This record gives sequence, C-alpha cells and structure tokens, in this order.
Amino acid sequence: MRILFTAHAGKSHLRLLIPLAQAAVRAGHTVAVADDESMRGESESYGLDFFPAGFDWALDPDCVAAIAPGLFSGDQEAYEDGLVDCILGAPALRAARDIIAVGREWRPDLIVREGEEMGGYLAAEALGIPHVAVAGGSTHLLPPSVTHGPLNALRAELGLPADPDDNTAYRHLLVSWLPASWTGTGLDARTLRHYRQTAPFRTDDPVLPWLADLPEDKPVVYTSIGTIAPSLPWKSDAVLGAVIEALSGIDCTAVVSIGVGRDPEAFGPVPDHVRLVTEWIPQDVLLEVADVFVTHGGHSSVREGLRSGTPMLITAMYDDQPHSAARCAALGSAVDLPGPLADTQAVSKAITALLTDPAHRRRAAAVQREILACPPVEQLVTDLEELVAATTVSGVQAIPTEEEPCAY
Repeated sequence: MRILFTAHAGKSHLRLLIPLAQAAVRAGHTVAVADDESMRGESESYGLDFFPAGFDWALDPDCVAAIAPGLFSGDQEAYEDGLVDCILGAPALRAARDIIAVGREWRPDLIVREGEEMGGYLAAEALGIPHVAVAGGSTHLLPPSVTHGPLNALRAELGLPADPDDNTAYRHLLVSWLPASWTGTGLDARTLRHYRQTAPFRTDDPVLPWLADLPEDKPVVYTSIGTIAPSLPWKSDAVLGAVIEALSGIDCTAVVSIGVGRDPEAFGPVPDHVRLVTEWIPQDVLLEVADVFVTHGGHSSVREGLRSGTPMLITAMYDDQPHSAARCAALGSAVDLPGPLADTQAVSKAITALLTDPAHRRRAAAVQREILACPPVEQLVTDLEELVAATTVSGVQAIPTEEEPCAY
C-alpha cells in the first residue's frame, strides 16, 4: 500500500500525522509526505520521503488577508472566520493541484490528511482514491454544515461533479488521537474513530543528560508554548514573562522552553531552579517527568499532555487554543487561565494548585486511561488496509463506526 500524507506547513501540523506514517512504514507500506517545501527537512527528520506541494500559510496572500486581521486585533471570532475562509478557499485549490500532480506520478492508494487540510481531500477525489482525515485542533470548526457548499465549489473548479453527501470531507474515516470524552460532539460522529496515539521518532532527537541531575525532592514544572507562538513575541512574551516570574517564586524545578535560538537575557535574570531552554527538546520526554505542564494549548501539546497524564495550566492565545483549553478544563485535567496577557499572581496560584491538589492529577490519569483503552495505531493501519482493499474490490467505501468509540 502506498500512502501519501498531506498537511499544512507547520511542525505541529505534520507531527499530527507522524505516528500513523511511522506505523505504516513498520507494517511494510510505502509512505511519503506532500507539503510546502519548507517542511522537507522536518519530514526527512522522521525518515519519510517528501514531495513539495501546497503552500506556507504565512506567505500565502489569501491566508494572510483572511487570518491576519483577527490575529493582530485579538478578535478570536474574526480569526476563526478567516481561518475557515482560508481552509475552504483558493489556497486549498492550489494545494490540490500540486498534490494531484504528485499523485499522478507517485500513484498512492490512499491519501491521509490533517483534518483542516482540504487540498488532500480534493486531490483524492480527483484521483479516485479514498481519503482519511486525522482531526487537528481546528477540525471542529469544519462540520459538514460549513464544508459542504465551499467544497462543492472547489470541486467544480477541478471539473468534479457536486457531491450530494454532506459528509464528503470525512466520509471514509475521521481519526482522533483524543478520547470521546474530549472530542464530545464537536466532530462528525458518522465516521469518527478514536485511536491511541504514540510518540513519533525523530532521527535528530537530542540527548538530555541534565534530566538525570534534576533534584529528586522537588516537583518538575515544564513550560512550552509550541513552535509557532515564540515567533509572535508580541503575543507570547507576556505569557512567558509571567510564567517565569511565577515559577521563580515556587519551590520546584522549572524547565521553560522559550523558543529555538531566542536570547534568554530578554527575560532578565532567573533563579537557579529555573532553566530557560533555547534549543529544540522532545516534549514527550519532558512530559514523562513533569508534575505540571504549562502550555499555550496547541493541539499537539494538549494531545501529548493528556497522553502522559500530566495536569496542565493552559493559557490560550489564538487559533484552536481557547477551544482546547476549555475542553481540558471541562474534563478536570487542566486549569484554563485565559491569555495572552497572563497575570503573574494568577499563574502562581494556578501552578501551586496543580502541584498540591491531587484532584487534577487523578482526572488527568483518568483521561490517560481512556486514551490507553483505545485501539493502537497498528489497528488503524489495519483499518486503512481494509479500506483500500474494499475500494479495490467494489469502489470507495467508508469504514463504519461503532457504538463504543474505542471499540474495533
């Protein structure tokens, strides 16, 4: 089986797909990634072949025009409206044409895409092969009521007939790495299946010998605001500054990732128990030893925090983050502290509560058990094999869902 993976340009966007891609390789299948050229190095660091296709949102004029006003003004509703316009607009059509060209040459049996990446959907429809979506942070903004009309308009641009099925974007399978208690009713349940996520393997994962030297008598608080937010210091520095100041007054060991290549002196002097990290570190490793995770609430961070059973303090800034923060808080595994202008006293109070009140850790452990109870990623590979086989025999078919979200 040949599987082509497509995503928007962004390390966390591609990382969403990597556990499945690597599991498919382990099962003997041929895998490649089609993404903006800027993602070539990231894809190859996971050991995957790469084809340039699609676009970089930050450089695409249509996406910038749609998203920038809400992002800069802090108007979350306007930002989300612009995001949907970008996802279902001309950029998706341009990406689709690139992916179709790759597909005609490489001849995949299946396209697996990030849930918000519609170029892969359009390409699969044009190539006559099944497509599978892996739910990302903003997939909840794209129910059939939102996608149906715009996708039919894009189909027409490619010479495809209108699709009467309102579940067209997810009709074969919609995968979630998070349990049903987290997704709730936010995703289309007709083809939704939940699977157990695993940590991706990178060929350039650094060694962290200093982890062994952390004091054994102090709790560990790990802070990261992802890979994109540090490039927006006008949004993120106030959050980082408040967190660093709060952690400076808490009896703990603090590891704060401030962004690759950034100058730690920008945040002033810090006490010895606070380590400011300026290189890329494997977050899943840090979460294995952390007692509290302070995060911006990006989808990758939330997935990995829930998977590790680590109580979280989430201070959302934009995009899918407010939604993720609210879902985690509703489950009781996190404290939702609205950002981006975090207050030092509020941050200190929240971290202290997470360290001292066992209720959050019990709830985080309960959600972790739900994730562990879901079928493993290897089962997902088997399900994809069956989907492709069914398509070969009798045309494109959907994988039926089950009453129990974590049942095979």
